[in-house]
Amino acid sequence: MKRAYLNVVLLIIVVGLGAAIFFTQKKDHKGPPLTALKADAVTHVSIAHPGKPTIELVKQGKDWTLTAPVQSPADPFEVASVVNLATQQTQRTLKDSDVKLSELKLDPPQYTITLNDQKLEFGDTDPIDHRRYVKNGKTVSLIDDPPETAVDADYSNLVSKELLPTGTQLTKIEVPGFTVSLGADGKTWTQTPATDGVTTDEISHFVSSWEGARSMWNAAMPDGADADSKGQPITLTTKDGKTVQLVLVNEKPQLTIDRPDLKVRYSLSKADDQSLLTIPPAPKKPDAKAPTAPPPTLAKPAEAPTKL
Repeated sequence: MKRAYLNVVLLIIVVGLGAAIFFTQKKDHKGPPLTALKADAVTHVSIAHPGKPTIELVKQGKDWTLTAPVQSPADPFEVASVVNLATQQTQRTLKDSDVKLSELKLDPPQYTITLNDQKLEFGDTDPIDHRRYVKNGKTVSLIDDPPETAVDADYSNLVSKELLPTGTQLTKIEVPGFTVSLGADGKTWTQTPATDGVTTDEISHFVSSWEGARSMWNAAMPDGADADSKGQPITLTTKDGKTVQLVLVNEKPQLTIDRPDLKVRYSLSKADDQSLLTIPPAPKKPDAKAPTAPPPTLAKPAEAPTKL
């Protein structure tokens, strides 16, 4: 009796192990890529959300540009999250005729991404594995959910984190409290009003900080932010005569700057308010020590005359 009971227990264990292996293998199964496109072959991306402006991205050489709804250099890392959908491995694939598209929120889709001419329709997420349903032609696939910041209707994260395009040269910077300008010789910088102890070297460092300024993250400007009376204007003039209008929103808890023409709010490091809004004077050199006067020379006492 005990032996029969033991055999039953062993049988249950074997069946359990077999089921675990089966379902583990099923879960780890990797299907074909979502599309036949290679990521580096994608040169145009379109992201469409119902009732929102379509987002358009175009690859020019090695760089991506956001062309709609605004024009700006694009953030390469955020764009890569979208482009890599071309080769995203599917976890499961079904024919669209085998599912109810409306139940998966694919009819109509929640949003659509087009890579070149490959249209991908995105639906709901699977309640168990939280993977996303994607319809490509007559096929419905489950894939790992793409990063929301790259594919949502808010394009601000797709805007480059650099406040100015790489290589931009400035000739004038107007910030609250002072202005710096490049002289006619193209070498000498001046500050108006001048700050005691500030030299051309300190101003050049200030200009370089602006030319390389970069946000930690972007967000959409709040509605009505254009009329924010608390904002202070910042104007940057480039070598080719173009101007970039910015608005200083906050310095604490971190530096926050709006760019109204792009409708983007940049959040920079707290330390950037020192390098972008002030020009510290050059450190003073220690005073040279005055030469020490030699000790006075005492006259040698006269010798007494020798008696004969």
